[in-house]
Amino acid sequence: MDEEKELTPFQKTQIYLEYYREMVRYAEEAVSEVSQVSNIQKYNISAEKAFLQSIRECRAETIILLEHINKALESLKRDAEATGEGYKYDALAAVYVEGKKYEDIVRETGCGKNSPKKWCRVMTERLSIKIFGAKAIENK
Repeated sequence: MDEEKELTPFQKTQIYLEYYREMVRYAEEAVSEVSQVSNIQKYNISAEKAFLQSIRECRAETIILLEHINKALESLKRDAEATGEGYKYDALAAVYVEGKKYEDIVRETGCGKNSPKKWCRVMTERLSIKIFGAKAIENK
């Protein structure tokens, strides 16, 4: 029987980026308060209070994680701009924050077809250190 291998910080960072826009949507739209429920008469709200508490906790965790990721992204952007690699950060933000495809970046920048993917990988590695600290370096 194979033991499940824990995801590396790089893999977790990649997953966070892939689902970034969906986590933002969840944080903004999650229904966690009775006041957000329309046609409240058709529900047994007392039975739903525990579920609403669970949603509040999930939403709070998501908001905290997003704040941490956003601060790491801001730091990554500053570092990339300081080293003349702002274009690599821009590619990462375009793909994961804006939802563009690599082909869009190639068309907009005139770079090689594999460049945006390479740039995103480099930026994701650096971002994983900003999100997970030393733990990200240990797994390199």
